[in-house]
Amino acid sequence: MAEITVNQLNKYYSDFHLLEDISFELYSGQRVGIVGPNGCGKTTLFNILMGKEGYDTGEVNIRDGARIALLDQLPEYSPEVTVRQVLMQAFEDILNMGEKLQQLEGRMAEGTATPQELDQYARLQTAFETAGGYELEVKYNRMTNGLDIPPEMQERSFMSLSGGEKTRVNLARVILMETDILLLDEPTNHLDLHSIEWLEEYLNSFKGAVLIISHDRYFLDRVAQKIFEIQEGKLTVYPGNYSYYVDKKQELMEQLEAAKRRQDKEIARLSFTVERMKGWGMGNAKLMKRAFAMERRLQRIERVKTIRQEHKMKNRFKEAGRSGDEVYQLSGLQAGYDHPFHQPLDKIILRGERVAVIGDNGCGKTTLVSTLLGKLPPFAGRIYEGAGLRVGYLPQVVEFAHPERNILDTMLYETNLDVQDSRDRLATYGFQGETVFREVSVLSGGEKARLKLCIFMNSEINTLFLDEPTNHLDILTKEWIEDAIDDFSETMIFVSHDRYFINRFATRIWAFENGEIQDYIGTYEEYQQAKKRQQAQMQSMIPEKTEKPEKAEKKEKSRSGGKETRESRKMRREVEKRIGALEKRLEELEGEMEECGSDHVRLAVLYEEKEEAENELLELYEKQEELALLAEE
Repeated sequence: MAEITVNQLNKYYSDFHLLEDISFELYSGQRVGIVGPNGCGKTTLFNILMGKEGYDTGEVNIRDGARIALLDQLPEYSPEVTVRQVLMQAFEDILNMGEKLQQLEGRMAEGTATPQELDQYARLQTAFETAGGYELEVKYNRMTNGLDIPPEMQERSFMSLSGGEKTRVNLARVILMETDILLLDEPTNHLDLHSIEWLEEYLNSFKGAVLIISHDRYFLDRVAQKIFEIQEGKLTVYPGNYSYYVDKKQELMEQLEAAKRRQDKEIARLSFTVERMKGWGMGNAKLMKRAFAMERRLQRIERVKTIRQEHKMKNRFKEAGRSGDEVYQLSGLQAGYDHPFHQPLDKIILRGERVAVIGDNGCGKTTLVSTLLGKLPPFAGRIYEGAGLRVGYLPQVVEFAHPERNILDTMLYETNLDVQDSRDRLATYGFQGETVFREVSVLSGGEKARLKLCIFMNSEINTLFLDEPTNHLDILTKEWIEDAIDDFSETMIFVSHDRYFINRFATRIWAFENGEIQDYIGTYEEYQQAKKRQQAQMQSMIPEKTEKPEKAEKKEKSRSGGKETRESRKMRREVEKRIGALEKRLEELEGEMEECGSDHVRLAVLYEEKEEAENELLELYEKQEELALLAEE
């Protein structure tokens, strides 16, 4: 039975149709990512599922008895409430049972417990054990270790924490509730790489159903089994993770464009025929009747709707003079304030390298970048700059000296462009029409980042520093910024937790690890592979436990049992039967996919079924081979 069933859901805000005929089912064990532009209705859908907001028509059903939790806005608490108290709220029911058990145990120790209370104690103890009451501290410690909530932080007031720390604590509280359904709204915001990877592992082993609103593409690739896209009020289902969704959407977009071209050609042909028949039919009632019948047929044709493509940037950085081959030479460099954040660093950054600085929150990444930029003095050591450096810096929080100016005036003051060239350049960054007269002070973080990059494009820079350039941005804005810097061929040094961004741009990784900066030449994926090899090497150095001779002998005997041949023959017949059924179903699916044409919602469902069938078939082929080898022995 589905955990959540939504059927023909419609939501209006006055005359604006926000959600139009939304339908889907979510089952236990499924992890679904929800994507779409800001304001498309993703958070509204979560509020409807939680009962916080109403809807106009349709049906929303949550399975009876299902426990559901939402991670969205940060809760407010009184100043004296500690982090530990906030986290322990997740165990409120279990703790209440524990208190009741203690009260009953006291009466039992006094010898005053009634037979009814003894019976209640037995039932309550079973319920306490089933709910995990005896493992409560183990779960608590596993969660706080995984999300980096150390004992010192647990004793602090929740309201004294930073926004990122509050997010981590709130996420831990929601997960500790052990619900059947998790609704997560931007769960990776403020999390460092270590915490994100822990969250991925947790969600991939979570037995319940998960709906995730996220702009973290790498996270969706690692976690999501299906993507719900909300665009212009409609929900489209795509099987697979985020990368699969991007590929399939592009494929569907091309198919729909081709179908529309064919339809337009056919409509033009029929329209020409109608007009010609009307001309011929003057005085010929029969021919005129046929012309009008064909015209009505034309009017009834349902036009193929294509998928709207988002505007892409087509701009390049202004050519700058080359810097020297050695951009920075670091000699015993240590960055820090009252103490160094890392061991002395002796490195050379070469022209054209793209260095990603990664590590846990608070390890000193931004401090290192600020030191390289000359905004902070080195704690120790020296920095030698190469010749011809022209530096541009996009900070985590973009600010302008005169936020009261409008976008166009800011562009004019910051560059030497005239009004028309400024407007043309701004248009390529999404600032079109009357939007160029908006004050800079009212722009969102993503819009300010775009404007700053637009100004950079006209600056002759050959060394670009970025500090969390994609933080808190939606996917479209991230792609805009990535497109803007994609053609920058000079040196780039950036801090980021966005693994998709890191993997796309980094050619070198500086990772803060245990007070040292580890230097890896290569992409983020190559860095991850190197880490796995290191871990495997360390694991191989641990001696394996050898089995006792009698246990090994018993295992060998169990492998050669007399019933095995009969069982394997029966299993082989079942596998062959299932293979035949799947091969037949795949043929049927191919036919159905050809017939559904421009119905891309139905096509996505068929793609999902086909992929599942192909994966199962591959597993069965392997099983069939194993059984065949067993039979030969």
